[in-house]
Amino acid sequence: MNVASAYPISRKVFSDSQIEELLKVHSSNSLNALIKKIKETDKDHLLSYVSALEINTYMQNILLRDTDQMSMAVALEVRVPFLDYKLLEFVLSVKDEFKYPSTPKKLLIDSLGDLLPDEVVNRPKMGFTLPWRNWMKNELKSFCEENIKSLSKRDFVNKQAILNLWQQFLSDEPRVSWSRVWHLIVLENWLNKNNIN
Repeated sequence: MNVASAYPISRKVFSDSQIEELLKVHSSNSLNALIKKIKETDKDHLLSYVSALEINTYMQNILLRDTDQMSMAVALEVRVPFLDYKLLEFVLSVKDEFKYPSTPKKLLIDSLGDLLPDEVVNRPKMGFTLPWRNWMKNELKSFCEENIKSLSKRDFVNKQAILNLWQQFLSDEPRVSWSRVWHLIVLENWLNKNNIN
């Protein structure tokens, strides 16, 4: 499997067959056009290829949008200096062997020399996570259940598949992450708030 075929799978919340099971629609991969536009490069630049795909999808549509919305909500102007187009062009042209020879962000760390203390350079990576699973089973359970039940009554969904997914989530089925269910809850909440039948 090459990057062009693996990348869309890595970014999906639901597989095509799961979408078709939940919704009465045929699933299509909207990333195909982007992948055709961004040509897969030689083996020395695979990280750059994945980075270009991430820049045009996850970063642009989620990370930057969320940063903008959250910062503007508190009147804070955020700058993203690492997204300067000249820096991006340069970094995307660098071979993989220099980007990740042994540790992540090697180029960035090396470029800063002795400015970063050792405890910052060598600390374990920390993600920013919220206890969504716990919230959805407790404080947000009635909100979630109400939206799942409402969504299950819509003509374009398969009622039993939606309700089964919710029950699997509540039963801690390992293959049903909170994010899968949350997407459906948010979809119904949006449809409802915008009076879309």
